[in-house]
Amino acid sequence: MARQVLHIAMLNADVPVPNVQPRWPSYGSIFANLLTKAANRIAPSIRIESTEYNVHLDEYPPSLSNVDLLIITGAAASAYDNLDWIRKLDGYVRDVYANHPHVKIFGSCFGHQLIGQSLLKEFRIYAEKDPNGHEVGVQAITLSDDFRSSFQNAPRSDNLQNPLAVPEVVRLQFIHGDHVKIPHVDALPPRWVNLGSTDHCAVQGLYEPGRVFTLQGHFEFDRFVNTEVLKYFATQGWPVAKKEYLEAVDADDDSELVAEMVVCFLLELSSSQGNESFTKAGGLLTPPLIS
Repeated sequence: MARQVLHIAMLNADVPVPNVQPRWPSYGSIFANLLTKAANRIAPSIRIESTEYNVHLDEYPPSLSNVDLLIITGAAASAYDNLDWIRKLDGYVRDVYANHPHVKIFGSCFGHQLIGQSLLKEFRIYAEKDPNGHEVGVQAITLSDDFRSSFQNAPRSDNLQNPLAVPEVVRLQFIHGDHVKIPHVDALPPRWVNLGSTDHCAVQGLYEPGRVFTLQGHFEFDRFVNTEVLKYFATQGWPVAKKEYLEAVDADDDSELVAEMVVCFLLELSSSQGNESFTKAGGLLTPPLIS
């Protein structure tokens, strides 16, 4: 029996640093590799295919009819930078969320921050420079009870071989100096939850069942990738090449488990309720299509 094909549109918001590119030419290629392996472990009846786009060059899917998931990668840029490509990406995310309810949206680091700011700005949620400074290396994320319950109970297709147990804590690689600011504990719209927190950063991801899943951390980074990113950023003036940061990178993480969680999200039954957030916030029910 032929396997069901699920298609991911990889929106590359940056390119890997020079020493990483010979092994991984794009961040999208890392995501595709990890998610394909995760699907083979927990949902062998599906096959993941992906197409890459460079949003710096205004590359976007010509059609979303066969797209099941958008992934927005990390970037050295900030979600609040006043740049043409970021403004266009912001509008694109809002349009996909409002007008294409079958398409799920995932973002990592910069992608997490841009998605949070784009979709929840009417709730006074936005990205900003983290007053605590940089969070670097492998850190433990305490998953919130709301996230664990919501994620565990989300309806999924029967392609999932075994239900995935969501632990209380996961460990991921980090390198970020911005964060998503939520003004108060009840600021999120209905159905949305905060994924969890670290000692450094209170918002480690956002989740709306069947529509949106974001992570501040990088399940797509390993020791090699994050070490090279640290070294490269240090040459660009980032204060991230400290000995303790390099030591924090050299640790085990739960990237395979988190990749399986993203596959579980991909298998969630799509929701047609995505427009509620726009309506209840008094925002645009149908944002204008970008040119």
